[in-house]
Amino acid sequence: MFRVAALLAFGLTLAAQTTGGKAIFEGKGGCVRCHSVHRRGGSLGPDLTEIGLQRSSASLRTSIVDPNAEIFRQYLTVVITTATGDRIEGVALNEDDVSIQIRDTAGNPRSFLKQNLKGVHREARSLMPSYSGTLSAAEITELVEYLQSLKGSSETALRTREPGPLTTNTDWLTRANRDSQERPELLLDSLGILPGSTVVDLGAGAGYFTLRLARRVGDLGKVIAVEIQQSMLDRIAKAVQERRLGNVHLLLGTPSDPKLPERSADLVLIANAYHEFSEPEAMMRAVGRCLKPDGRVVVVEYADEKDDDPVAGLYTMTLPQLRSEIEALGWDLDRVLDVLPMQHGLIFTKRIER
Repeated sequence: MFRVAALLAFGLTLAAQTTGGKAIFEGKGGCVRCHSVHRRGGSLGPDLTEIGLQRSSASLRTSIVDPNAEIFRQYLTVVITTATGDRIEGVALNEDDVSIQIRDTAGNPRSFLKQNLKGVHREARSLMPSYSGTLSAAEITELVEYLQSLKGSSETALRTREPGPLTTNTDWLTRANRDSQERPELLLDSLGILPGSTVVDLGAGAGYFTLRLARRVGDLGKVIAVEIQQSMLDRIAKAVQERRLGNVHLLLGTPSDPKLPERSADLVLIANAYHEFSEPEAMMRAVGRCLKPDGRVVVVEYADEKDDDPVAGLYTMTLPQLRSEIEALGWDLDRVLDVLPMQHGLIFTKRIER
């Protein structure tokens, strides 16, 4: 009874903090003048409807206290000097050799011909002010908690599309420019994998991530590479033997069951393989069984939204597809990784039934 009461009290406290953070966002902080949430608010800064999926609490706190510490190029301050010497600041909307369009600090779109200007340059600073002197430590914490709660929404629906064909082309999986295209180490850096962890590489293919994960978990950790194609496992086995890795284990699974032991894995990585699942409901249930209570699932897929994607079509998925399908299978989206050049990266946790 005490545990239930404590959880209820925690939930009420968290709800109150989130409500307080929203009041600060819309009131004292004035954030709503530049940022929008669910299409309500200003447009000078980025939309924050899903900011809780895109940024960690530490990153959000840094942005509030020191906005200049982390700035995406599209939000660098553009400084325009007119022919009459007037100085206008804003963020760029569009630019070419002839003209530039900005949104000024009042939120108004403005267009200029470059031949009529004295100068145009960008400064490595944000138009957003620091709130370290205007908000108390407690208010900043409330604001961060509110922003962390903003995770958008997705209509959950079971899959209606056809699964993609199995990848059998090992030349494609081992192509020379894959690292530069996909930046795998940046992905793994984002996951914070600890030495000694047990990580599953589900749909391991030719072992592209298996070998990298083996280095990350170290001698005390374990990587379980799962494939439904024995030829792929044979290829991984050869690479493991050549490198004398003792922490990699191979499993031949089925389309509905990866054959993993229950509550054994800290993390399951499904990289460029979810689109091939012919029985996703059964497979994701099995994934849920193999995870430890605080385990995570990371799904990486080539983004259908990317115009320059070299595998557009059968081997790509949209972000809404990934969210709707996997959330419908009982998973909560914890975070979207925005560091991958040509793929979606999503971190899921098992939904707690209440």
